Amino acid sequence: VVGCQNLDRTIANYIRDHKVLELQPTETEIMVRKLRGIAETPSPMPSDPITDGLHGGIWYSLPGACPSETYGDKTDECMTAMPGGRCEVVDGTRHCTYRMEYAGEIRMDDLSGILDEGRGIHTYEDWWKTSYEQCLNAVACGERAGPCVHNEEYNVQTDEGVGTSFWNGKHDMEQGL
Repeated sequence: VVGCQNLDRTIANYIRDHKVLELQPTETEIMVRKLRGIAETPSPMPSDPITDGLHGGIWYSLPGACPSETYGDKTDECMTAMPGGRCEVVDGTRHCTYRMEYAGEIRMDDLSGILDEGRGIHTYEDWWKTSYEQCLNAVACGERAGPCVHNEEYNVQTDEGVGTSFWNGKHDMEQGL
């Protein structure tokens, strides 16, 4: 799961109408879109530099409170009238369709293996910035030979990381974890 939040109404409408257009729209669907002021063909969403037919995760949109208003414009009246579906004990009624609880987190720093206490790399900044600066200083002092290489999680042109191999072959369907 990449995100779990209320979907912006504009994006939700775009997705709904875009999905309808992928199937041949009926005259009724076209008329409804025209009445709502929606163009017959939605403008394309921006795409990633690499198109591999995969998506970057699944976005779940659970029914939140007051979906007719944007995040900062939700009034108490609207929140009371449309409380959403979140509740403690799910019973399937209109306003009680899901429960959420914090399940923890996994930091990419830990998962990718970039941290190395033996080399003084305790944080992402140590790995990305400080290790490069330390190398430059060591070369300048004659303590080691250059060149120094600036760590990089992933390079689109090479399909590899520098200083980590975690993302190498990011678009390789056979690689997997």
